[in-house]
Amino acid sequence: MRLEWWNLGFRISIVGVLALVLGSSQAMRVAWFEDMLSLIPPIAFLVAMRYRNRAPNEVFPYGYQRATSIAFLCAATALALLGSILLLDSLLKLAKMEHPSIGAVEFFGTTFWMGWLMIGALIYSVIPPVIIGHLQMKAAKKVHEKTVFVDGKMSKADWMTGLAAIAGIVGVGAGLWWADALAGALIALDVTKDGVTNVKEAVGDLLDRRPRFTSKAEPEHLAEELEEQLCAMGWVASAAVRLREEGHIFSGEAFVVPHSDENLAQHLRDAAQFLNHYDWRIYEVVVTAWPSEN
Repeated sequence: MRLEWWNLGFRISIVGVLALVLGSSQAMRVAWFEDMLSLIPPIAFLVAMRYRNRAPNEVFPYGYQRATSIAFLCAATALALLGSILLLDSLLKLAKMEHPSIGAVEFFGTTFWMGWLMIGALIYSVIPPVIIGHLQMKAAKKVHEKTVFVDGKMSKADWMTGLAAIAGIVGVGAGLWWADALAGALIALDVTKDGVTNVKEAVGDLLDRRPRFTSKAEPEHLAEELEEQLCAMGWVASAAVRLREEGHIFSGEAFVVPHSDENLAQHLRDAAQFLNHYDWRIYEVVVTAWPSEN
């Protein structure tokens, strides 16, 4: 939580600094919009955290654990839509062959090319997100918080946005009119790609897809581990487990075929208690007995 507040604070300062030196550069404009969009994930996460730990009630009997997943989807959708708009805007400027101009500003009697101020602001916009992004990814792996991990991954890759914008500004200074719009298009394309990828990930979680690792798009094997643990119990003939992600936790069902019905109710209670304490990420696994095919 504290890391997200730091992230939000630095992001707001970056938006303010870039706004002061925006000028008429398309690359700067898109970079500024991207940094404004980057405020959405931490804000959405912090708002969702106020609801996630609320106790279940009659209206929401399963609790509010999916609040962060919904926030993740909203943030990703905003990234995808606004990234597409910025991409289209940059391509139109490129097609119209608009020639941007980067003027000069006077400080204490000395005239500075505005591009140097833009480059300085862009360098500042890169350093805090890269550092915080690395810390976010490290912390998110420990607590299985995909929203924070993806936000950290995007922040860590912010240097590419800054580099593209700097290249566009330097290009304009060198007389390459198309460099600015091209840099803006590349930044917007990266924003759109991040948005689309994150929308797919968020929708998959909300559709009860099989749980995945926090740091990679590969399925977790916790369900297989639980099946092995159940089958190792002497009263179980066979077992099957299915799990789903609910925010940063897992819930699901376990289906067991017992050798006999003797003490079955007690066995089911003990098995459920064992599974629910097997891994800290497991919120609830309901164990159900199925009749033997014999």
